[in-house]
Amino acid sequence: MNLSKLFSIQEQLDKRIVEEHVLQGQDLLAEKILALQVELGELANEWRWFKFWSADKEPRTEVSTGICLHCSGTGNEFYDDETMEWEDCPYCEDGEIVKNPLLEEYVDCLHFILSIGLELNYADAEVWVVQEKITVNQFIELQGKAYNIQFLKRVSGDVGIESYENLIAYFIGLGEMLGFTWEQIEQAYMDKNKINHERQNTGY
Repeated sequence: MNLSKLFSIQEQLDKRIVEEHVLQGQDLLAEKILALQVELGELANEWRWFKFWSADKEPRTEVSTGICLHCSGTGNEFYDDETMEWEDCPYCEDGEIVKNPLLEEYVDCLHFILSIGLELNYADAEVWVVQEKITVNQFIELQGKAYNIQFLKRVSGDVGIESYENLIAYFIGLGEMLGFTWEQIEQAYMDKNKINHERQNTGY
């Protein structure tokens, strides 16, 4: 798995945010760490399995958000002149827009994982995978790895690259545990990155 492409894309977004919000020269590591921890909480909330008090522990992987505007809910849009048939609309499933909230929250986390690496100048970090035996522990370890980076920065002023690589390793491991392929993750990241740029256009 090669993150260099995503680091480059994230760097463009980060630079734009810094310029548009006049944040030049500011150390934003603490804010990025906290943002990551919040997003990890939102990801856990969509995963749901830790909710021992609830009868509904099914991860939120498929939610309909309404009728597709591209095909007006028909599920068909493009007419193929060679086959003389309608092709399935590439924007929806059977006329409905279906989202995967679990995957969306995961890539929200990925945005901040990459941004933290850029803040630390560790865009060349090596990638490996670490997995706990149970997913609850994976989430807890990830929160701890994020906290540890901020703690080291605050106490010593220095964060070794291995601390950041551990964060990535647990995060990639979590993605595998949640059943995501790298292709899914990368495509969802690209889709959300486009939305993030659009949000900057509208003063989000």
